[in-house]
Amino acid sequence: MTRTASSVVENAPAALSGDDLLRSALEFHAAGNFARARELYLRVIDAEPENAGAWHHLGLIAHVHADHATAAEHVQKAIALKPDYAQAHSNLAAIFRATGDFAAAAASAETAIAIDPRFAAAYSNLGNVREDQGDAEAALAAYSEACRLDPHFIEAHTNAADLLRKLKRYEEGLAVCDAIVDKRPEAARPYFCAGNILRELLRTGEAIDAFRQAIALQPRFAEAWCNLGNLLLRQGAFEDAIDAYREAIAINPSIAQTYCNIGAAYELAQRPAEAREAYAKAVSLDPTLIGVEVQLFHQRRAACDWDGIKEEEASLLARVAGCKDRLPPFAFLSMESSAQTQLEVARLWSGALHAQRCFAHKPPAEKALTRKLRIGYLSGDFHRHATAHLMAELFERHDRTRFEIIAYSHGMDDCSEMRYRLGQAFDAFIDLRNLDDRQAAQRIHADGIDILVELKGYTQLARSEIAAHRPAPIQVNYLGYPGSMGCDFIDYVIADPIAVPMDQQPFYDEKIVHLPDCYQPNDSQRRIADLTPSRADCGLPERGFVFCCFNNSYKLTPRFFTIWMRLLAAVPGSVLWLFDANAQVKANLQREAMQRGIDPGRLVFAPRTGPTDHLARQRLADLFLDCLPYNAHTTTSDALWAGLPVLTLIGETFAGRVAASLLHAIGLPELVTYSAEDYEALALRLAREPELLAGLRRKLAANRLNAPLFDARRYARHLEAAYLRMWDIWADGKPPQAFSVEALAPDRPEGIARTPYAACPLCGGADSTPVLTADAGAHPHYRPDLPRDIAWRSCKSCGHTFADGHFAPEDLANVLPRVALCSDLEEGRRFAAPIVARMVRHVPHGVWLDVAFGSGALLLTTAEWGYEAVGLDVDMKAVSALRRLGFEAHCGTLAELSDDGRFAVISLADLLPRQAFPGDMLKAAHRLLRPGGALFLSMPNREPQLFTQLQAENPHWAEFDHYHLFSRSRLYRLLRDHGFEPAEYQISTTHRVGMEVIARKLA
Repeated sequence: MTRTASSVVENAPAALSGDDLLRSALEFHAAGNFARARELYLRVIDAEPENAGAWHHLGLIAHVHADHATAAEHVQKAIALKPDYAQAHSNLAAIFRATGDFAAAAASAETAIAIDPRFAAAYSNLGNVREDQGDAEAALAAYSEACRLDPHFIEAHTNAADLLRKLKRYEEGLAVCDAIVDKRPEAARPYFCAGNILRELLRTGEAIDAFRQAIALQPRFAEAWCNLGNLLLRQGAFEDAIDAYREAIAINPSIAQTYCNIGAAYELAQRPAEAREAYAKAVSLDPTLIGVEVQLFHQRRAACDWDGIKEEEASLLARVAGCKDRLPPFAFLSMESSAQTQLEVARLWSGALHAQRCFAHKPPAEKALTRKLRIGYLSGDFHRHATAHLMAELFERHDRTRFEIIAYSHGMDDCSEMRYRLGQAFDAFIDLRNLDDRQAAQRIHADGIDILVELKGYTQLARSEIAAHRPAPIQVNYLGYPGSMGCDFIDYVIADPIAVPMDQQPFYDEKIVHLPDCYQPNDSQRRIADLTPSRADCGLPERGFVFCCFNNSYKLTPRFFTIWMRLLAAVPGSVLWLFDANAQVKANLQREAMQRGIDPGRLVFAPRTGPTDHLARQRLADLFLDCLPYNAHTTTSDALWAGLPVLTLIGETFAGRVAASLLHAIGLPELVTYSAEDYEALALRLAREPELLAGLRRKLAANRLNAPLFDARRYARHLEAAYLRMWDIWADGKPPQAFSVEALAPDRPEGIARTPYAACPLCGGADSTPVLTADAGAHPHYRPDLPRDIAWRSCKSCGHTFADGHFAPEDLANVLPRVALCSDLEEGRRFAAPIVARMVRHVPHGVWLDVAFGSGALLLTTAEWGYEAVGLDVDMKAVSALRRLGFEAHCGTLAELSDDGRFAVISLADLLPRQAFPGDMLKAAHRLLRPGGALFLSMPNREPQLFTQLQAENPHWAEFDHYHLFSRSRLYRLLRDHGFEPAEYQISTTHRVGMEVIARKLA
């Protein structure tokens, strides 16, 4: 906030010895009509050259128009004519201050005070000068005296309050604001100053109220609107922030910073076109804002607006050399920038971070670690975010006998499945959102964190200032930002020999730590939707090669797009499947395709969908095409996890070498190329040689859960070894050192064995014949400690198809991922609603028991329909979470429940095939249902011809946690054997070749 100088315009005297001209001039001056006032002052001077008042006020008008030399000349003329003219001396102080001559300014203010010791405005101006000179206490003394002399003096009070804010003497500053509000309740600026103090105290609600009060008193207060917008933006109220910035711009459309702020708000609100427009306006108002120009360039890249983009990038990179401005480092990762340039930009950014180092860190007296090492992970992405998708299993796999793992979260709680899972994964989960950076650092330090791991770097909504306070003795840059943070408060960067070779150390202020295999963690528990959509569902042709690239749009470049268009031209019937970022990206890419002679209809755009469905649809693509200079990172992992080969061209910097690292770690180095020509040639060969591509897919399927990439347990041990080495170096009193972690020998997990069936689990028949042997390795949650082969048999007596054995429930408890309560509720509700609608026709009300309720979508939908919903699950955490939502929930199995005859409906969605002996579950359900109650079941249907036609690609053969494949007829016989009569059959939409059955309890 700019401090207010106190320029005194004298009141027009009641009589001026007949000099009506001067009186009129003063009235026009007070009304702000400076042109007319100046004209009249000059006429007074023409008539009376020694009129000190006219010279003084003529100087004030020059000062208002920033003509400080003329202003000083005129006011000094007035003082020469009238040496004891206190107002002129005080205003001359303000003029000298504007020119930067603080010594002369102080002398003038002190002269005014000597002439009139009760002149409050002179004290206020002296306070401004002392503050400029860095003498805060002298400035506060001058402001205080001005306030004492004139308790109604707004400028003196607000200047004092703002200085107290800068000194972090917040309560004193608020007291000053309160004092002037009591005297001048109609004034807006005291509320504005209070809002600024409350903002720094993180009393956000009160700060917003203060800014709103300032605006209510002075609706055209542009600074108040802008600061209100900043707070709303911080709260995540992006649209409200945009409205506030618009008001500020309407009042004062010439402030470039306001356009920068509204541009950021538009960006976060997913309104990229308006963000670009705002950034462009900011640059037009202030062409020196190279940081905003970089942000505008990044937005153009994200829009795939490539006209002149190559030349603009070259110009920006050329201007970085010698630049002293703070530039957004993340934008440079997707440019053709060198590691040296990226380091220089990061240093500029980190140099502007405001943080005080006030924590003492001394190596321990005893080097030997006799306690758990405390690891703190700092991030704003502990929710549904790419970082969380990669790291969730790592957090779960940390060795709790040697490490204590604590999350420090400064991001939103999106109430997602991922947020729930992460909340369970850490030993403690600390929410920092209501703490400022210093307070957050104090909390981390107070918790005794040994190693603080910064997961955001310089990505969107990072709070690097927390780490800049140096709350932990060892601090690490990891995963979120693929580059150097260019600062002295981060000691190490986690990498691997491919992503960041050791010869890159000169371009990193952190010391490089190499993990074996790959630096990027991955989650082997990620679910892939059971139902793979058809090509038609995704807008893809039934035949033809499908190239795809699901990278974010800012990673796409004209260079690679040209290669892709040449591939489409060379492979008839092929298409390029891209992520549908927004309408503008789509239109721009379609235009670029036409310019390269390709029908834009051959670009297919995939809309946003849930993570499990996104993984499932990738099975439809043939080859993922990566790009440079910023590779696919999490996106590469997604593709490989879904079984989709990825072709990459290795780059020169960290961001451009990650996909190569991932491919080496999964045993597919042949998909890493080293020139654009080789990249294009291999892509074309894979499209034209289906057997070559099929071989790579088979190799990927075989390696997926055996190669190191998705071995989270092995990865956790490697990362922990790195942490321990960092600790040892520090405990020895040595500075950080680059090092490599030695690879562990491959795990040889103890096998989980099936218990073989001695007879048919339905009828007890002793004889059965083989059907086929399936490969469980294709299952997304298969692990090497599970039997790979599933031998399916058919009972000679009853015709039932069953696996060669079953697992103990506890053996699978840690294999299959837990579906978190309230995850993907909207999608789940869409599937659950037809089930409940059908059940209403049979049993319209009563108590509905949902067994193994998972996300809770079906249970919550039954409650919405009016049933009394009850949940049952073997997971106590899930049961507790459901109880917290206000629902009745029980922990255990159906057989353990004792409410005989209570339930109107029991739902067993996809449960019967997972039971070692399904009849036992049906016996328990019959006991618990009231007379006439209904059972809902869903599962694959072995009977239709389609099931047989799918055969090799049928995923149900590979379901290692399913022990039965029911036909409709065999299921009906089993239901009747246990006292149920099938009442309704429906084809399921949640399984390939699935069925849903409602059965009524017989008396």
